[in-house]
Amino acid sequence: MTVNTETLRLGQTDAEAELDFAALARIRRGMNDLVEFVQMAAGARGCSLSMYHLLLAVKMSRSDASPDIGMLATSLGIRHPSAAEMVRKAEAAGFVRSSADREDRRRVLVQLTPAGFSTLETIAEEHLDELRRVRAGFIAALHALG
Repeated sequence: MTVNTETLRLGQTDAEAELDFAALARIRRGMNDLVEFVQMAAGARGCSLSMYHLLLAVKMSRSDASPDIGMLATSLGIRHPSAAEMVRKAEAAGFVRSSADREDRRRVLVQLTPAGFSTLETIAEEHLDELRRVRAGFIAALHALG
């Protein structure tokens, strides 16, 4: 299979195309490194990467109401049964509390526990510190793309 670099909107010359590919490779590696960092930070707190994402989704839901499992599934880009299983695991770990909605008993609402909020806050602080540390490399790679 041949690749048309013009279709990829890469630089016009071979040298420019090589620079674009190099920048894309740096961005990909940086993103992988960042995911590995967050995975280790979460693991050190008894939390998986996906559970950290769940805690973030619960925290970032509308402030006037607890999210239900369907909302969390949508936010995380996963199916409802997968979100329900994640909530079950997070609840077993003491990070969230789930309860039936008083107005619609079919809905299961999810809230962070104090332990879940503390864990989320700690991992998020480390995540933000790491993003700040590596942002210059990302910015340089993005600028290299033109």
